[in-house]
Amino acid sequence: MPGPQELLVIAVVALLVFGPERLPELARNAAKLINRLRAETSRSVDELKRAAEVEGLDREWREVRAELKGARDELRRPFAEDQATRKPVDGRMAPATSLRPDDRPPPVDAEAT
Repeated sequence: MPGPQELLVIAVVALLVFGPERLPELARNAAKLINRLRAETSRSVDELKRAAEVEGLDREWREVRAELKGARDELRRPFAEDQATRKPVDGRMAPATSLRPDDRPPPVDAEAT
C-alpha cells in the first residue's frame, strides 16, 4: 500500500497531466469503477460459496445413496439365499422350504375361526 508521500506524488502528476478541470470527473469515474469491481467481486465470492455448498451436498447425497444401497443388498441377501434353495418344477419355481423344522401344519384354533 502506498504511503502518504507516494499518494501526494501521484496526485500532483495526475493534476499536471489531466488538468484541474478534468480531475474531478476522472475521480468520479474511478470511484464508480472501484464500486463496480467490488460488487462483481462480492457476487463472484457468493457464487463460489454456493457452488462449494452444492458440492458438499452432492458428496453427502452420494454417501447416503451408498449406505442405502448397502442396506438394500443386506436386506435382499436372505431372499436370494431362499431363492437358491428352491428348485424348478415343471418350469415353475417350487415353493420355498418350510420354516418349521417338521412338516406338520401350523396349529389351528377352532374357536378363533
